[in-house]
Amino acid sequence: MESLELRIFREVAFEKSISKAAEKMGYVQSNISSHIRNLETELGAVLFIRHSKGVTLTDSGKKLLDYADQVVALLDTAKNQFQMNKPSIKIGATQTIAAYRLPVWLSEYKRQFPDVDFSILTQLQPDLIKNVVEGNLDCAFVYTQFSHPKLTPAFLYSEKLAIIAPPKLKSDDIAFQPIVSSNVPGCPLSDILQNWISKRTPQKPNIIQFDTVESIIQAVSLGIGISLLPVSVLPNAEKHNLQVVQSDDIGTVDIQLLARQNYGNPCLGEFIEIIQSSFRGANISD
Repeated sequence: MESLELRIFREVAFEKSISKAAEKMGYVQSNISSHIRNLETELGAVLFIRHSKGVTLTDSGKKLLDYADQVVALLDTAKNQFQMNKPSIKIGATQTIAAYRLPVWLSEYKRQFPDVDFSILTQLQPDLIKNVVEGNLDCAFVYTQFSHPKLTPAFLYSEKLAIIAPPKLKSDDIAFQPIVSSNVPGCPLSDILQNWISKRTPQKPNIIQFDTVESIIQAVSLGIGISLLPVSVLPNAEKHNLQVVQSDDIGTVDIQLLARQNYGNPCLGEFIEIIQSSFRGANISD
C-alpha cells in the first residue's frame, strides 16, 4: 500500500467520481482506476460501488478512509516539519536592483548552495526596511545609507550612474528634455538628475513616470525624454537604441544591504560572501 494510492483513494471518495478525481489530480482516468484496483486487490475488499452517477464508498471503503485520513495527515505533517527546517533566505530589494544585480548573485548562490530556498520581495524602500525590522525579511537592498537601532549595514557598494537619452539627441539639448523616471516614492535617481539639470538651466523639467525599468528604457529610446540609471543596468545600450552620457558631476549612488543586528541566519552570511566575491579585484562602482 503506497501513499499515492491512499491519496488517490481519498480524492475519489471526496469527489464521488473517478473522472473528477482524475481531472483534479492531473491524471488520466485509467491511471486512477488502476490504483483503486490495486488497493482493492491488496486489501481483498471492494472499496467503491460503481454506478452511473459516479462511485459510493462501501463499508470497507469507509473504514479505509478513516485510516487514509490519518496516514496522509501524518505524512503531510512530517513533510512540513522538514520543509520548515530547510535552510532559506528571504531577500528584499527595490525594483531596479532586483531586476539586474540580484539575479547574477542569486544564480551563483544557487550554484554553490542548491539546497537553500530563497525568495525575493520587491517593495517600496520604507516597506522593505519595516519588513527587515519585523523579521519578515532576512535582508534588503536599499538606496543611500540608512541608520536604525535594530538594523546593521551588512554590505555597502556604490553604483556608477549614467544619463540615457534618445540616440540622435544633441548633447546641448539633453538638459532641456523631460525626465523619465520611476513612480516609486523615495527613489533618489530622479532627484539626482533634477539637480544635474538645475545646474544647466533654470527651466524645471516635466517628469514622466513609469513603473518598471524596462518601460523607462523603452520610453527614452522612443524619444520621450531622458533618464538616469545605474551603469550596470545598461549593458546593451546600442541594442535598446540609447545614447549613454556619463558626467563627472553626477557621480554614484550608495546602495546598502540591511540586515537585523546580530543576524543568526548562516545563509545570509553565505550570500554576503558571494556579493563580496563578485566585487573583489574590481572597482566596486564598475
